[in-house]
Amino acid sequence: MRTPPLIVLLLVSVLWGLQSRGTGAGPAGAGADASPASAGPVKVTIATGGGMFGPVKNIFKVGEEIPVVVSMTNTGDEPAKYCISTTVIQNRPQLERDGRPIPYLTNLPQQVDNQTAVERCENSALRRFYELQPKQQKMVDWITLGQKGVLWYESLPPGHYELVLMRRVECCQGPLLKSNKVAFDVVP
Repeated sequence: MRTPPLIVLLLVSVLWGLQSRGTGAGPAGAGADASPASAGPVKVTIATGGGMFGPVKNIFKVGEEIPVVVSMTNTGDEPAKYCISTTVIQNRPQLERDGRPIPYLTNLPQQVDNQTAVERCENSALRRFYELQPKQQKMVDWITLGQKGVLWYESLPPGHYELVLMRRVECCQGPLLKSNKVAFDVVP
């Protein structure tokens, strides 16, 4: 079950406060490891669209929400556990426009990469644990690039974009796994 984005945003803003502008373009601090890591046999893949968002697509109009579906695959021979907690703690999208990194709109990711935020997350009722069977692939989550949910970036102007998602398989801390890279275009 997915927590509605407004509830997640409200919870995050109450717990950690929203800043109007930030300068960070990626994870930093106590809870994040920006390098790709292994969580055993779990592989993270993303697609723009797909699942409940209709067909996968790679062309979006300016101002259109860009849904990013997150799937996990257990490539091993034993069941693998994963957790769903909060969007900001588990995800670090890395977006480039025409080959240049785009900074996050706020410094919210840095605000949750500390021990206090990890402890709040670990004690949260939002955490849900799941299991992937051997060789099973499953859509487990999604994020949006746009004006709904967590505002990761400014409104995207026309251009060619490439996105990689750094995803935490554990609930509140631990390594971030690097997804595949997806490319899409934003057109007028």
